[in-house]
Formats: sequence, structure tokens, C-alpha cells
Amino acid sequence: PPGRGPGRGPGRPPGPPPEDVLPVMPIDARTMPSDGEMWRVGVYRDPEVTFAVAVELTGYMARIAGARVGFLIGLPLALALIAAGSWYLATRAMRPVNELRDAIAEVTSQGLDKRVPDNVASVEFQELSAQFNRMMERLERSFTQAARFSADAAHELKTPLAVLQGEIEQALQSATPETQVVLGRLLDEVQRLKSITQKLLLLSRADAGQLSIHLEPLDLSAMVRDLVEDVEVLAQGLRVSKQIAGDVTVMGDRDLLRQVLQNLADNAVKYNHEGGNIGFKLDVKNGLARLQIANTGEIPADKKEKIFERFVRVDDARSRRVDGAGLGLSLAREIARAHGGDLTLEKCDNGIITFKLELYTRRYGS
Repeated sequence: PPGRGPGRGPGRPPGPPPEDVLPVMPIDARTMPSDGEMWRVGVYRDPEVTFAVAVELTGYMARIAGARVGFLIGLPLALALIAAGSWYLATRAMRPVNELRDAIAEVTSQGLDKRVPDNVASVEFQELSAQFNRMMERLERSFTQAARFSADAAHELKTPLAVLQGEIEQALQSATPETQVVLGRLLDEVQRLKSITQKLLLLSRADAGQLSIHLEPLDLSAMVRDLVEDVEVLAQGLRVSKQIAGDVTVMGDRDLLRQVLQNLADNAVKYNHEGGNIGFKLDVKNGLARLQIANTGEIPADKKEKIFERFVRVDDARSRRVDGAGLGLSLAREIARAHGGDLTLEKCDNGIITFKLELYTRRYGS
């Protein structure tokens, strides 16, 4: 009817048709080469007219390729710069911590009397440094008091015990058989107390760094062979084996090292099973003389980590199955370390206890 056209309804005012009734233009677009260049061509066709639009793509593609190369080169470089910057910032932030850590390590390795200098720690850690120094002062004071008490007590007991031992030995000569039995028991206890006081004195000197050591070349092979002979005589009912390398020479104090060897052998005998085994093995590896003494037996799980602590015994101290005060291993380790070596519990399983003594041979220790 008149006044009507596409997209126009009754009462609709004249004007452009709404978007929902606009015709959809079919466009054919493709990329094609021409004269060595790439073009993007779009063509519109309808019954009355044909439109064609072409855009040269070579420049665009070149810019895209350049951007891709720049991205591939720039991304690793950016990541490297970020990593380097992060490392620098982290190092700068951790520098005060590392300086304080190194200062504390130097203090603890040189002794309780050393302190962290005030100028080492940065402002952020000066309070921490001060707190550490105050803690070291308290530790030094407590440690010194304990060491002085042990040394003084042991020193003060030496003379009374010596006098008591002499009186008992003199009384034994004229005592009746019954009294001799009692006096003999008292004499054993006095000798045990003398041994404890002697070990306490040595430990206190080791703690203070004043353990007197007279170094000389020692034939460790001969010392171990003598020890094995003594054990074979004393360890009745025990099977003793040995593997002793010849000509093993160390630099050490003869009396102190003999005390270490004797303590290890005594423990191997005392804490053994009836009809058990004792093994001695001496060899040299990487400049270290290694003595392993093994015996059948067990160490309770709660005692393995404490075996070298003072007054710690493998058996219940109240049972007194064997004599001892729990000082021997502690003193033996201190003597070994004073010689630059060490004493460790190498093995404790399957019913076998093995202690290992390591000392530098003469070639390395001289």
C-alpha cells in the first residue's frame, strides 16, 4: 500500500529502517599474493553493484615479525634483569643477617668468653646482637661456676680420700678376718671415689681448655695389642678377636690415650653378655687411625643419644649391676677431641655395640 515499504509498519514514522531489518551484506575476504606482496582483499556483491577493497599486508606482517623477534629477545633479557635485581635486593637484605651469623659462629667456635662486636650487626640487628651477648654472658657465668665447683670439689676430696685409703690399708694389716672383709669393701669404695674425683678433675680441665697433653710418637698398634692381651686374661668366658694393622703411629699423650683404650675395653667386658664376643679392629684410612671396639650387648633407645653425657649409665644406676659413675665415655671423648680426633658410637643394633676412636696418624698429625 502507499506509504509503506520495507521495515515500516502501520503508524511507523518515516525514516531509516531499524537495524534488525537491515540486509546482511555477503562479503568474500581472502589473502592473496600479488607482485611479491601480500594483500587482503574483500569483495561485496549484490545484483546491482560490486565493491572490492584491498589492503597491502607486507608492511603489517613485517612489523608483526619485528615485534615477535623483539619479544623473543627482550623477554629473556627482561627475566634476567628481574632475576638479577631480585638477587641483588635479597642479598642486600640478607647481608646484615649473614654478618651477624658469621660473627655468632666465630664467637661460639672460639669459646664462651667471646662476644659479637657492636659494629658487626646493622642497626636492625643491634638489639638481637645485644641479647645474644647477654645470653653468652649468662652461659659463661653458669658454666664457669659449674666447672669451678667440679674442680674444687674434686680437688678438696683428693687429700681426704688419700688419707682414708691409707688408714684403711693400715687397719687391714691387723684386722680380724671378719673386719678385713668389711674394710676391703670400704677400700673398694674409696678407690672408686678416687677414680671419680680424678675424672672430674680431668673433665674440668678439658672444659677450661687446660688439659695438659704431652705429645709424642706412639705405636698405637703395640698399645692395642697389649690391651687385647689384658682383655684375653680378664674376660673369662668371652670370645676375643682382633684385626690389628701394623706400624700405626699417632701423636698423643701415652697416659691419656691408655686411659681411653682401657675405658673402652672395660666397658666392652662389663656390658657384655655371658659367652659373648669382643672384637678389636685397627686400620688407617685417609690419614686417620681408626680403632673399632665391638661387643655383644644393647644400649636402651633412650640412652643412645646421651651415652657420652656425664653421669649417664647404660644400666639403671640404682641397680649397680656393674661399677661406674657414667664419666668414662665422656672423659674418653674429651681426651680424643683434645688430640684432634673423636670418639663416636658407630653402631648399636642387632645386639652389637661398636665404638670408634679416630686419631690422626703421625704423618698427618705432626
